Amino acid sequence: MTIELLTIGSELLAGRTLNSNALFIGDELSRAGLTLSRQTSIPDQHEIIVATLRECIERADWVIVSGGLGPTNDDVTKNALSHVFERPLIFHPEILEALKARYQKLGRTITPLLDTQALLPNDAEFIPNEYGTAVGIVLTEGRTTVVAVPGVPREMEPMVRDVIIPRIAAQAKTRSQTITWSTVGWPESRLYETLSRVMADNPEVEVAFLPSELGVRLRFTTHGPDAETTLRRFTDAARPLVAESLYAEDDVGLEVVVGRMLQQRGFTIVLAESCTGGLIAKRLTDVPGSSAYVWGGYVTYDNRAKTDMLGVNPELIAKHGAVSEEVVTAMAKGAIARSGADCSIAVTGIAGPDGGTPDKPVGTVWLATAIKGETLTTKRIQLLGDREAIRARAAQAGLNLLRLRLM
Repeated sequence: MTIELLTIGSELLAGRTLNSNALFIGDELSRAGLTLSRQTSIPDQHEIIVATLRECIERADWVIVSGGLGPTNDDVTKNALSHVFERPLIFHPEILEALKARYQKLGRTITPLLDTQALLPNDAEFIPNEYGTAVGIVLTEGRTTVVAVPGVPREMEPMVRDVIIPRIAAQAKTRSQTITWSTVGWPESRLYETLSRVMADNPEVEVAFLPSELGVRLRFTTHGPDAETTLRRFTDAARPLVAESLYAEDDVGLEVVVGRMLQQRGFTIVLAESCTGGLIAKRLTDVPGSSAYVWGGYVTYDNRAKTDMLGVNPELIAKHGAVSEEVVTAMAKGAIARSGADCSIAVTGIAGPDGGTPDKPVGTVWLATAIKGETLTTKRIQLLGDREAIRARAAQAGLNLLRLRLM
């Protein structure tokens, strides 16, 4: 089965808006064992939409169209569909009445533009929109089905996830199996070299390396009736090779994994952050339910804050500098002493772009983790990138240091 995605919006091509719809739809299809064969972005121009739609229909069994269904004059997708399928736009009073009822319930003013949202190509099926005014449109001719959905993510996502993908999956004769692993601490090149032999022995498994500032995701995909068995054979061989860097056999953030580990042990955590400015605390508290294990944190950016809030001896700072093993050790211990939490992560470093020295260049970071009643672990790392990247990587390294310690 061939599936294509057509995203419409001049703002996408201008770079003013991230094409998050393409990311969402591609990922949801992948989770269902389906794969996009092509993704195309075009502007809100009638002639281009018509021409591109015709090309997609010639190639694909399913075409998903996102964007251009609003009531304003730059929303021209509906007219383009009418032109391509040679079906006039027909007024649907039931759609308008449902929209009016929702507007009245919300106390919003009903405008004449609302009438245009009840126009659909003749014989089109529509998908209700619980969050906006533009319904989804389904048109089938020959072997091809075209589905048009709103460009607003909140409106588009439930249509794709709950209606469209189940229908495509029901027609698919073969499905793929995909597994995503999350790794940290190893560069893409090392992972590739480590897995090269397993990849050579299992050419039927497609391996994608997806690097980011926070690590590398490994995506394994295979097709056919024996896909599950094939993937299990591959992952069984790969797992021990990358065990040191593998923190989840899922596409999940490290903060989620660390949170689970803290909960399993009944631990609370306190953060002592300098160069990361509270980023580790933010990531941990982004996870629902994190109040069960996050005590809180100290952002001790200034040296006086390290002394006043965490009890760091100013002589340590004067002798060794704020970015040092001695100071990060005192920060980790002081955070536990002041809070009473069971464990801590401390971080101090030079995020740049200024402040580096020959001995401590920009990107130098000291990390420490402490567990009450146990020995403390420290680590110096040298990070690359701009200020934002260094801070993000330092936060990830801090979480990983605690993960390894809790293991």
